[in-house]
Amino acid sequence: MKKLRIKKWVKSTLAVMLAVFLILTSVMYSFGAQMFTDVTDKHWSKKYVESMSSKKIVTGYEDATFKPDKSVSRIESIVLITRLFDPKEVQATYDANKSKYEKALKDYGILTYADWAKEEIVFALEKNIINNEKLLSSFVKNGNPQNALRWEIAVYLARGLDLEKELNKVVVLGFKDANQIPSEAKPYVDVLIKKGIINSSGDYKGNFNPKNPVTRAEMSKMLYVAYDLKNKNGNTNTNTDTNKNTDTNTNTDNSQILTSVEGKIDDVLEYNGNITLTIKDSRDKKLVFSNKKSDISIKFGSQTAKIEDLKEGREVKLTISGSKLYSVKLSDVEEEKEGYFYTVSFDANGNHTIKFKIGNNYEEYKVKSTTKIKLDGENASAYNLDKEDKVTIKIKNGDIEEIDAISKNFEVDGIIQEVSSSKIEIETDDKHKKTYKFDIDKDVKVKRNNDRAKVSDLRVGDKVDLEVEYDKVVDIDADTVKTKVKGILKEIKMAQTPEITILDNDNKTKTYKLAPGFEVEVDDRSAGLYDLRINHKIEITLESGEVTEIEADDNVSMSTYTGKIKDIDTGDNEIELENNTDGKTIYIRYSTSRVKFIDIDGHSLSESNFDDDDIISVVGEDKLGSVEAKIITRIENH
Repeated sequence: MKKLRIKKWVKSTLAVMLAVFLILTSVMYSFGAQMFTDVTDKHWSKKYVESMSSKKIVTGYEDATFKPDKSVSRIESIVLITRLFDPKEVQATYDANKSKYEKALKDYGILTYADWAKEEIVFALEKNIINNEKLLSSFVKNGNPQNALRWEIAVYLARGLDLEKELNKVVVLGFKDANQIPSEAKPYVDVLIKKGIINSSGDYKGNFNPKNPVTRAEMSKMLYVAYDLKNKNGNTNTNTDTNKNTDTNTNTDNSQILTSVEGKIDDVLEYNGNITLTIKDSRDKKLVFSNKKSDISIKFGSQTAKIEDLKEGREVKLTISGSKLYSVKLSDVEEEKEGYFYTVSFDANGNHTIKFKIGNNYEEYKVKSTTKIKLDGENASAYNLDKEDKVTIKIKNGDIEEIDAISKNFEVDGIIQEVSSSKIEIETDDKHKKTYKFDIDKDVKVKRNNDRAKVSDLRVGDKVDLEVEYDKVVDIDADTVKTKVKGILKEIKMAQTPEITILDNDNKTKTYKLAPGFEVEVDDRSAGLYDLRINHKIEITLESGEVTEIEADDNVSMSTYTGKIKDIDTGDNEIELENNTDGKTIYIRYSTSRVKFIDIDGHSLSESNFDDDDIISVVGEDKLGSVEAKIITRIENH
């Protein structure tokens, strides 16, 4: 009896357990209908998420969550859009093209950090959903997938739905932040609005928020509409009359309205024979234009340029039609570099190429027929340059305009014009009279008259042979040069270094310094400086521009002055004379016992016969600041 009760208890227990199992199974099936624990009946995206999940477009996580508010990465957005296509087509495309993109996938970290998505990414590249493999560089940064921006997903999705043929050239978007949408993305946003994938009203503030990420829930809704479009009648062209291009500026005769725009290059992409150029205008707004490479003219002025010349930050003027790019005119770029000449070579066509060492690098430039080359200030050719000659090169738009070279070793001779402890200026002693200025090396070697000397021993007028290395004098061999000059002594200036001024035989006034130990002779007799008189006829000997000898004739040269008496002071024996030659006032001094007063006919007069405004002629000896009269002749009496 006891045994029977146990069996009944077991049966009862089993029945209860079975009922619980059936209830739990029912709950689990019921739970499975909801699919994701964080997308409840009250969540706005439930319909879209579950529909796309059932079609294996989106998937959840192992913990039965969907994470609807999580941002979608660029990699994930491409994978999700690619799932709108037949998986067999995706796989076949990958198998046929994987080798083509293997390097890009490796270089941009896809194989390292997103190997699971390589099939979809190759498919997207091949189908032009991603129109340039260089864009993959923005998919992963430092091993972290980067979020997709709203405007980027609009572009990818429109391309995935093959809507590019429906893009309008002129687009007006009603979002408050429409100016923040990149110009190249606006047509894509516009076409998705017309397809009902994007809400034309934006968020509750009326914004599109182009630079914000897209959540998984938002992506599910976009894919929901896109899926219906793609599978409706086997195509995505669902335009009704109201969806047709109503761009009134579109010319049915395919003519183009060309215009120009200016800015600075922000980015350049070259892919599959196309060039996409992004510039920033004066308001720092990005503008994007593209076209086939063969349809774009790139120039520096009238000179053809290369794609490599389209560098970031360079100013350009574009000729465009809508978003089509037809010409790029680059502003002239001028550079100046310093370095050293290395080699020159020429090709079979006679084109010359010069290699320079600039810093630690070697750079090559072609020499044009118009390139100006100077070596040590003289016109030269490339073949006059020697290895390690120092050069300054001026480059315009990548071509050499000028080469100014200084010989590593350079010799020149001439006469010293100026000299100091650190600089020297010489003039060549030939018909060209060319002037050179050099710095003096601190370790310069100096000889003067075959004896060792210092720079301070050099004198203006010395004849020198200079050895120059890179524009610095390293060796000076100097000799004094003796010359003789004749003239009339006009001034003696007593100072620490005395000076004399003479009127030479060319009627030019020149001042010379007296060298230490100078000698003076007057009428072949040894004399001193104080024995010299103004208007003495003298001959001076110069050594390197300094007076070493003065030979004077005791006869004093007389001067003649003619003019009008401004004032006569018979008490001080002085006449103020207005000189006819230059209008200046000359002070005439006279001694009544030694001066001779006469009229124009030679008759004797006295000083009382002279008055203001009389015209007179004075013969006398120049003194410092005055003339000592010997003869005063009245020419006209007033």
